[in-house]
Amino acid sequence: MKAALIGQNIGASLTPDMHMAEAKAQGFSYEYCRFDTAKAPYDTMPLKDILHRAEADGMVGVNVTHPFKLEAAGLMHARSETAEALGAVNTVLFEGGRWVGHNTDYVGFRSALRGAMPMASIAKVLLVGAGGAGGAVALALIDQGCGTLCITDTCIDRAKALALRLKSARPRAQIQVARSFEDAGPTSLSGVINATPVGMDAHPGMAFDPGHLAAACWVADIIYFPRRTALLERATSRRLRTMDGSGMAIFQAAAAFHLMTGKTASPDRMTEHFRHLVSQERKELA
Repeated sequence: MKAALIGQNIGASLTPDMHMAEAKAQGFSYEYCRFDTAKAPYDTMPLKDILHRAEADGMVGVNVTHPFKLEAAGLMHARSETAEALGAVNTVLFEGGRWVGHNTDYVGFRSALRGAMPMASIAKVLLVGAGGAGGAVALALIDQGCGTLCITDTCIDRAKALALRLKSARPRAQIQVARSFEDAGPTSLSGVINATPVGMDAHPGMAFDPGHLAAACWVADIIYFPRRTALLERATSRRLRTMDGSGMAIFQAAAAFHLMTGKTASPDRMTEHFRHLVSQERKELA
């Protein structure tokens, strides 16, 4: 059985190793590779061609990450209910010549939030970043009972488009669009989530400054490598409650593993795989 991850600058992604470690624990062969579009030959290949290549190579499916989740949705022959609602796909199954898109980021973030911060207030939450992953986070927050969801993005039209899509999927949701972090009223927020690539090794920095948040506010980052981004370090220095992206990565990987292999992954075992892989990365960097 073969699968792959498609994305840009994905050399540090732990997803392939998590999938293969879980397969090994379950006793079957599973090859999971990378199509990194920051490197040849994939840097000059359209996403559609990469998908065709993966299918021709006999893969059962692929995971899709930044910056292709929105584009992937438009290439599918069919989409799951969640992927349809979000217009974003992070898991593609090859089914007899048809491409079927799913979105496991949704269940990944919702499960992570429930596990890491079960009592955290979600009365008013700001989502920073309206891309493919941001949409999944937004829908998960709404379904978790978020009172008011505020969305901001460097491209205001993208934030507005996501708000309209979410309103269509969840008509009763209270959704606002802010032109900036400051425009969202930082001191009134219960929580803030970074769903942009800012903070990754290839995109250093912070998408916003948590120094302006109220003491009771929590801060989450969907980035998991590094786990402690500059944003989370800054939030921790202010004694704000934080959640890194590891939980979302683990739960979305478990869901994708099930879709691709038909076998149920153990979240606890995948968490152990993840922790082991992170510790190995730290040793190599030391």
